[in-house]
Formats: sequence, structure tokens, C-alpha cells
Amino acid sequence: MRLAHRRPGRWLPGLALVALACISFLPVVWSSFVSDDLLLVHNLRHAHGIGWAFGRNDAGEAGAAGHFYRPFWTLWNLGLFRLFGASAVAFHLGNLLLYAVVVLEVWVLAARLADPWRAWIAAAAFAVYPRHGESVAWVSGNTDLTAVAAGLGALLCATARWPLWARALGAGLLTTVATLCKEIAFVLPVLALLLFWRRGARREDLLIPGTMLAVEAGTFAARWIELGGFGGYSGYPWTPLRAVGVAASYAIAALTPPSVETFRYPVVLSLPVLILALAAWRAWRQSDRLVVVGLAWFGISILPLLNLAVDLNNANGERLMLLASVGLALALAGLVPPARASGALGAALAVGLALSLYSSFDWIHAGRISNRVVGQAERLGPANGELILLDAPESYRTAHVFTGGDLGEALSDRNADFTTAICTHVVVREQRPGTVRFAQNGSAYRGTATWDAPFDFPALRRTSALTGDCSYARPPSRRRIGLGLLVDAMPRPSRAPSALVYYDGRDLRPCC
Repeated sequence: MRLAHRRPGRWLPGLALVALACISFLPVVWSSFVSDDLLLVHNLRHAHGIGWAFGRNDAGEAGAAGHFYRPFWTLWNLGLFRLFGASAVAFHLGNLLLYAVVVLEVWVLAARLADPWRAWIAAAAFAVYPRHGESVAWVSGNTDLTAVAAGLGALLCATARWPLWARALGAGLLTTVATLCKEIAFVLPVLALLLFWRRGARREDLLIPGTMLAVEAGTFAARWIELGGFGGYSGYPWTPLRAVGVAASYAIAALTPPSVETFRYPVVLSLPVLILALAAWRAWRQSDRLVVVGLAWFGISILPLLNLAVDLNNANGERLMLLASVGLALALAGLVPPARASGALGAALAVGLALSLYSSFDWIHAGRISNRVVGQAERLGPANGELILLDAPESYRTAHVFTGGDLGEALSDRNADFTTAICTHVVVREQRPGTVRFAQNGSAYRGTATWDAPFDFPALRRTSALTGDCSYARPPSRRRIGLGLLVDAMPRPSRAPSALVYYDGRDLRPCC
């Protein structure tokens, strides 16, 4: 009888974490497909089963965005599509389910390294962390959810109290799944060694990271054969200077809210300095090695990503931080004060929850913008010709709208008989008509904008044309990193007839 009374209470902390995980991003259930989602759904309509998934390397990447080998991620989405069709609600609920699983895994992992109180607080903070928005709210962001769910499962197997053979088998199988969901999982053997260092490993425990490494050699070979090389984002080269800038973007993003344009409001950069100072003071007083483990986890997890920065103006790329943010949760477990400080911790969790909910609504608006602009493009496109968009909405605040240099994926299922090309992108902060205007300027078209919808420029690389049918340049002006209010668009239509349009901050309009 005593056990029967205790059992329900044992599950309450876990149920509370699941509730936090789902509530944090619940509004996204009512958002629609945007950006790469449109290509993903288009490809799933033409899928031919498991063999198709293992023979594809571009199931969800738009245009020349990148080339990857992610068959288990493709199978997850294919399963949802076969069960529910092209239902955005079903895909978003699938993301919430995966996110709840990841949060529970973080809780169990933290509980193996800290006391139950600190472990639960760390997992709760992970659940409401606003920088998880792109992974959870964007259907295509489930590349990271699937990889991290399988990867943490592998690490939980590695550190379980099972026979050695069972731990090695479980860790190896789940490492296979993780690395064939996304490339970030190739750091798993190093993370396993880090956990063993914290827990005090025996010599035979080293067999498990060795098994994981052997498995990764196999999955890397399969990836190399399928892609004909490394694959990935060819437009983002690896250089020492770029790696330093990218690492800085991850460090800043980890400690700033995604809803603020960091380089438009530089005062926000004081927030990471303040948080780091408080954390260093607390770590010095606490002297818990778990803080070191958490920070090392963060650093190891971003190593494969040091050519891809987080856009600190619109949160693009924050999905890449999902695995790294587990390290932040572990560091937090080492910094959390005793239970008597629960009031301050509760307030911090409430702030995180509010920020996550706030950014979730961006995806609803982004979907509406996408549907409206695609419908307008369909009406304005010339029959058997080309529609040139001098600008297009890349994002609405923290949510994607369109990526790449055309609307081909968005129009692919509408039987459009014309092609499109995008010259440049804007980051929409407020939807207001007339905030963006274009006028002919010699052979180019000069665009002017307000801060409601500024133009997006690369921060760590040179400006390059999105397509061969249109290029753009940044005129001399007062500059902010990554953003600007002036642009020169230079269309070069490859088909006739052609039509020029521009996005004015709310709608597409014929140009000039």
C-alpha cells in the first residue's frame, strides 16, 4: 500500500517538465509551413518508402542551401506524412513530442550528475529556454530534435547501470540514428568521455566511446559515398577568422533573448557580460566541477558548426544550439542555489516561458505572410515568363518566411507556369505597407527601407547574388552589422516576358 501511494508522486516532476516543454511553444501548433518546409512537403509527396529515404541527400534543403545525408530524419517526417498527410498541425505536434522527450532526457542526465532539485531546475530552464524556438517551432528544425533525442538517448545508455555489452549496444545503435539525423551528433563520443570524466570512469567504460566512434566511422563512410564528399554548406568556408566570429555569435546568442536585434541595439551586449560575471562569482563560491563539464559540453558541441553563425538580428541558426544548450543546462545544475532560493528561480523560469511564448507567435504571423505573398506572386507572375522580386521577406522577427533565391518550392504545388528570382531579403519587424520602396537608379533599382523591415546583409562574408537572375549590392551608408536601409538590386531575367515586383513591408507590388 505504501508503494502504491508513492508511485504517482514520482512521476509528477516529469509530468511538470512535459507540460512546461509543450506550453512554452504551444502557439506554433496553429502556424503553417514556411521556408524549407515547403520543399520538404513537396518531396514527401513523391516519396517511395524506406529505400527512397536512404537514397536522398536533399529531402528538405531549399535550392543550394546545403547537401546532407539524413535518412532517419527523413523517415521521421515521412512517417508523419503517411499518417496525417500535409497537416502542419500534425508536424508541429510531432515537434512538441520530440521536444518533450529531449527535456526528459536532459532531466535524467542531469540527475546522474547533480541532486534531484538542481537537476529538475536545470531541465525546467532547458524547457523554457527561448533559443529553442527555431528547433521546436519550425517543422524543418526537427533535424536537431531528432538528432538530439537520439544522441542524448545514446549518452543515457552509455552512463546507465547496465551490463557493459547492453550499454555499448544501446549507445551504438542510438548513435547510428543520431548521426543519420544530423551531423552535430558526430561529437557524441567526446561528450561520452566528458561524462565519464565527471562520474569517474573505469577502464572498461572506454569501450563505449570506442563503439560509438566505430559506428560513426561507418555512418560517415555512407554519407561520403552518398554525397560524393563532405557535403554541407559550400557557401560558408572554414577560416580561422570566421571561426572566431561564429564562436562569438554562439556565446552571445546563448545569453541574449532572440526577440531583440542585437546589432541594432548594442546595449543588449551588456547582458552576456552581466550574466557571465554572476555565473563566475557563483561558480567560484560553489566550486562544482559540473559547471566546467557544462561549459566544455557547450564548446565541444559547437566545434562542427564554426562556419555557421547564429544571426543575432533574426535568430536564424539558433536551432544549431540545441545540443550545445544541454551543456548550459548542466552548467546551470552546477550553479543552482539551494531550494530556499526557489522564488528567484521561479521568476527566472517565468521570464523564459514568457519569451518563448512571445517568439512562438512570430511563426503564426510568418505563415500568414508566406501564404499571402505566394498568392500574390501567383497572380502577378507572367505566363511562361519570370517574376523578379527585388526583395522578399526572409523572416518575420524570429521566424522564417522564405529562404533561398526564389519561390520555386512555395509555388511547386500550385501549377505555376513561370519562374521566380529574389534579389535580396528583408527582415520584417512590423507589417506596414510602404516601409520598403524601390526606384530605378541607372541600370539598378535602389531600395530604401525603414527599421520596420530593413534589408538583410551578410555579417561574416561578402555579399553574393542569391541567383544568377538577380544580384544586389550595399550602397555606401551608415551601417549596422547585418542590417541596412539601402540596397541596389540588379535584375537579369533569363526568361521573357518578365515582371518586376517588390515587397513593400506587407504586400507584393509592381515596380517602377
